[in-house]
Amino acid sequence: MTGNNPLEKDDNKMRFFDDDGYRQRAACVCVRNQYEDEILLITSHRDKSSWIFPGGGVEPNESPHEAAHRELYEEAGVKGRILRELGIFENRERNHRTTVFVVYFEEEYDDWDDKRLIGRQRNWYHIKDVYSLLTNSKPSQLKFLEKFISTSPNLINLLH
Repeated sequence: MTGNNPLEKDDNKMRFFDDDGYRQRAACVCVRNQYEDEILLITSHRDKSSWIFPGGGVEPNESPHEAAHRELYEEAGVKGRILRELGIFENRERNHRTTVFVVYFEEEYDDWDDKRLIGRQRNWYHIKDVYSLLTNSKPSQLKFLEKFISTSPNLINLLH
């Protein structure tokens, strides 16, 4: 990947890279209620027994904000509103930077793209269970959860 070409084709999709050559991604920590104690996880497309946060590549002419909404709908069949940005998380091993947002759940659909195409499932988990699920499935996403907890307006309630 050269710094001069911000787009590359990857798995039949165009991917956006920043000036440093990192692939741009967006992900969501989707909360079910104002207490922020229930979080949405989806099954991984690689391993149906692994649970992860929804997210994926930012497409050309798309902001991370727009990508987060699109990925949440495509992967989990959920729509919501962004409450706050948690930050940009760099993964040097995989050469990507992920902008992570906290999204407040508003609508859930019974049928969605990834359910039809790859049998993906979604489930709401209490925050206490999310830590162990990510530890076993996707340890690199634990930093998203830790930042979420530390920035939650309900921090006191989440620790009990």
